[in-house]
Amino acid sequence: MAPSLEPTEPRALYLEGGEVRFQPSGRTVHFSKGEDMLTLARRAHVRLYQTCNGAGTCGKCVVTVNDPVSPLTEEERTALTEEQRADGARLACQVVPLGAVVVTVPETGDLDILAEGLHLNMALRPRVTKEAVEVPPPSLHRPAADLARLQARLGERTILAPHPAMLQSLPLALEQGSGRVTVVRAGGVIVAVEPGDTRDSIYGMAFDIGTTTVVGYLRDLNTGELVEVAASVNPQTAFGADVIARIEHASRTPQGLSELRRAIIQCLNRLIAEACGAAKISPQAVYDLTLAGNTTMLHLALGVPVDSIARAPYAPAVLQALEMPATDLWLKAHPRARVSLLPHVAAYVGADIVADLLSSNLMRRDRMTLLLDFGTNAEIVLGSRKRTVACAAAAGPCFEGGNISCGMRAARGAIYGVRLEDDLLKWDTIGDAAPAGLCGTGLIDLVALLCDHGVIDEAGKLLPPERAPHAPADLRDRVEGEGRQLRFRLAAAEESAVGTALYLTQRDIRELQAAKAAIAAGVRLLCERLGIDPNAISETLMAGAFGNSIRTESGIRLGLLPRGPHTRYRSIGNAAGVGAQMALLSGAARRRAERIAERVEYVELSSEKSFTDVFAEEMYFPPNR
Repeated sequence: MAPSLEPTEPRALYLEGGEVRFQPSGRTVHFSKGEDMLTLARRAHVRLYQTCNGAGTCGKCVVTVNDPVSPLTEEERTALTEEQRADGARLACQVVPLGAVVVTVPETGDLDILAEGLHLNMALRPRVTKEAVEVPPPSLHRPAADLARLQARLGERTILAPHPAMLQSLPLALEQGSGRVTVVRAGGVIVAVEPGDTRDSIYGMAFDIGTTTVVGYLRDLNTGELVEVAASVNPQTAFGADVIARIEHASRTPQGLSELRRAIIQCLNRLIAEACGAAKISPQAVYDLTLAGNTTMLHLALGVPVDSIARAPYAPAVLQALEMPATDLWLKAHPRARVSLLPHVAAYVGADIVADLLSSNLMRRDRMTLLLDFGTNAEIVLGSRKRTVACAAAAGPCFEGGNISCGMRAARGAIYGVRLEDDLLKWDTIGDAAPAGLCGTGLIDLVALLCDHGVIDEAGKLLPPERAPHAPADLRDRVEGEGRQLRFRLAAAEESAVGTALYLTQRDIRELQAAKAAIAAGVRLLCERLGIDPNAISETLMAGAFGNSIRTESGIRLGLLPRGPHTRYRSIGNAAGVGAQMALLSGAARRRAERIAERVEYVELSSEKSFTDVFAEEMYFPPNR
């Protein structure tokens, strides 16, 4: 019997300590001595944005809390302003309740989740099929067994590997259907027999399990039609914003691996129930499932240890495609449903990139094509039908707002675009709300704009007003402070949704430089591996939410995207989700995904001797042209 996935609280938690109430949700949780608010928020299923998994370095998990609580830590004195501290703000990962307290969590809004991608154009050849048959009743003259009569009606000598559950259901199905039954096959093997004609009810779900978001696609396996899409924030974000933080939690925290597995399986089951509920069908009508995601995400879904992914030589437990009963993953679909996990290329080029390549047809192209999938680890693929190489660049979390002083994810109030209008700085926010922070695309726009007008130099240094004489006055006037404390005011306190001013700091610029340098260096080294000039790249495909939203001009201006005379740039949306759906709908597509994973040549950047030098060169922003 599979162990329960329902969250539990150890009895010991009620034996000492007190109660913490989180507002505005009203959820309460009991605490033991020494437990911090971030740990308690996770147990109460209260979402707190943070990127350092409780190390106190990102400064994102800000809450307001009343006494009695532990004193301010040095991490909090560094991260929080005097105004915030005066208002009772604390970092959840640093503050410990000393009695019954109320914690107010700021509203963050819903995350802007990208579900759309390339148009699906392919032949429908699902693994699971249904066939309705009339099975004659037995007689005294020919008292043939139910299974034998079914075999004869299907014209088969024998039914391969009959499952006990199928045999258990066969007599009742024949009785309830008065001999009319529907045979369900998966990969040619009969997995179920249902009473009556149920051919109209056969569905599958494909999942793209991202580090930040999870998207599920419900498809009719008779027609291939997309029936419903369900999406959610990945609940594992409670344990860290990036892959490395989750690997550390799984490896170093008791029960960490089971916590992460439980979180993602519960999420998948919620999305199955949500999609099926919207379509007015039972989850038991879902017979086939396909999972795509990076190597760590799929290992965690399997409950497989991930610590080897984070240390040299970066050898994961498994790279190949897997197929198993959905019950082995505790997925709540048809009892005999199967689940396929797409293959990986390497520890940091996972099944999501294989799905990208499947849907984009990059490896069937004659011209040299670059694929960029931006994230904490930015995956880079370069090639054509002749040869394809790939690498992963440690870009850090800045594209998702992590490690940026006013950074946030792409949720309501996030500044996603910045421009000049009549020489005045203007911003665009998600939901047209008051600005609450700066997401990745807004960061790219802002730094590109400041580079264009000489407020930031080629070395990435923020300059004082007197050293940017040609910049519009509105830009110069927003530069505050002196020396290393210079910062650029993006929004005043009275303009922002959080009641404090939003600033771009020198440290923020360095974070972006490091991320863009890692990616640009990866592109250059892949070009060297193929023996081509970057100008030979004919098209750049940008996958994922960040790639779908970035302004190409800003990316080129900063050197994040390659500049070439013949290069075209195209956003391909959630290409991983499209690839997962292709694998769901076609056995041929699944087999092609396996060939893709085998053919892609992986380049480990940390072992490339020239990487450090190239990275240092790419830290500079291109000169203004």
